[in-house]
Amino acid sequence: MNKRLLLIISISFSVALLILIFIQVYWINYDFGVKQDLFEERVTEALNNTAIKLEKLDTKGSYKKIKTRTQGITFNTPTLNGKFNQINFRVYKEFSSDSNGFQKSMFTTKDLIDDSLKLDPAAASFLKNLKEGAGLQAQGSNDFFTPTKGYSFFDETSTKSYYTDYKQAVDTVLLDSILTLELKKQHIKAKHSYNITLFYPGSMHHANLINAEASSDSIGLAYKVNLSPSNRFVDPEYLIVRFPNQSNDVFKEMWPLLITSSIVIVILIFSFYYIMANNLKQKKLSIIKNDFISNMTHEFKTPISTISLASEMLGDSSIAQTPEKQQRYLKMIRDENKRLSVLVESILQTSILDKGEFILKLSEVDVHEIINTAINNTQLLIDQRHGSIQTNLNATKFKLQADRVHLTNIIFNLVDNAIKYSKGVPEIVISTQNTAEGIMIKVKDNGIGISKENQRKIFDKFYRVPTGNVHNVKGFGLGLSYVLAVVLKHNGTISVDSEVGKGSTFNLHLPIDN
Repeated sequence: MNKRLLLIISISFSVALLILIFIQVYWINYDFGVKQDLFEERVTEALNNTAIKLEKLDTKGSYKKIKTRTQGITFNTPTLNGKFNQINFRVYKEFSSDSNGFQKSMFTTKDLIDDSLKLDPAAASFLKNLKEGAGLQAQGSNDFFTPTKGYSFFDETSTKSYYTDYKQAVDTVLLDSILTLELKKQHIKAKHSYNITLFYPGSMHHANLINAEASSDSIGLAYKVNLSPSNRFVDPEYLIVRFPNQSNDVFKEMWPLLITSSIVIVILIFSFYYIMANNLKQKKLSIIKNDFISNMTHEFKTPISTISLASEMLGDSSIAQTPEKQQRYLKMIRDENKRLSVLVESILQTSILDKGEFILKLSEVDVHEIINTAINNTQLLIDQRHGSIQTNLNATKFKLQADRVHLTNIIFNLVDNAIKYSKGVPEIVISTQNTAEGIMIKVKDNGIGISKENQRKIFDKFYRVPTGNVHNVKGFGLGLSYVLAVVLKHNGTISVDSEVGKGSTFNLHLPIDN
């Protein structure tokens, strides 16, 4: 993929992801505010219902309730002269009283004339209204009162309640049960605390509270309700309820939304990271593949050219052939052919590792013997560089179950790398020592060293430490990846201690079965 296009796509996706996260946070915050308001409405409803029920259940001390109902109707009774100079009434009275649960009721009826109506306040008041109305209608008539056609009647009801010792102490047990029930009805399960006071937090008399700290809003949002909502003549007591963890309790209701949003965002971030990392990895592998092909071409080209040249020299009849020259050309062909075989073997070993067909042929092997064999095989290369190789084989237990061929190959690879990456004259030290679990093999050199960043990558397939010229050190970058695979197959470990310009030490540990 084009580098510029990849950058544009990455930036666009990042911006879109940030916008999505911002929108999610905005809506979560908005939903939190809505749920806070809903929570407050539910609490207010629960407190109002609590106050109403508590007031209804309050005995209100000693009380007496009197209810009186008076009904009256006029009826016409003419005098001897046939005139209606007086008003006749029939009055019905219903009286009932309730005193601390003891009820009493009476019912009476009387026929009265206007002169005796003064004894009944309700009838007298109605009579007065009738006379005033009749006086306006008579318009100078000599009659005291002339009733209109039909009947007139009135209905008056009065209720009076008398309380003594009205405001008693609040029953906190009853209050607690009612409050808990009402909160439960509103689906509020949050922990709460409450207290009763004559003043409420925020009022002008709040400073007069004996226990002002307990009523402070600092310990949570306070909800208040008047416990005597229907009586204006008593000093009201307020129920103050607080939810110390109100925000957390409201937040808990949003867990499904939060978890879903978080999972979606994490999936998007992980997917974006995975795609970008995989893309960069593929790009890196492409570069490594091109370097590998370039190195492989260079590595194969040299021995092939040498073999071709030597073959032509042997077949050129124009050149005088002496036994010494023939042996020289034949040795060149054999050496380069052997080199080609080693290169092909390295590639085949990598192919075997990739296919998972790497099977060990275990047998008892002598580690010291294998080390000496590897030294003998590389002695010519060391002599060509005028170098030296020293051994400190201090292990007393040096025999273990391993694959002889692969173990020989990894020792050879480590020694070969020590020679390749030496700055001048190679100085190599191979040492062994026993540990509690097995044997430690160390291969130390005076080479160019490896930086901390590259130390994490040297065991990756095809990776080669940058040296400024891709061809100045021959190889495919397969050696150490092969070494790691063989060591892990033997249940061992390998690590490197190195500093740029001061050489490297490879630490190979293999277990010894008791």
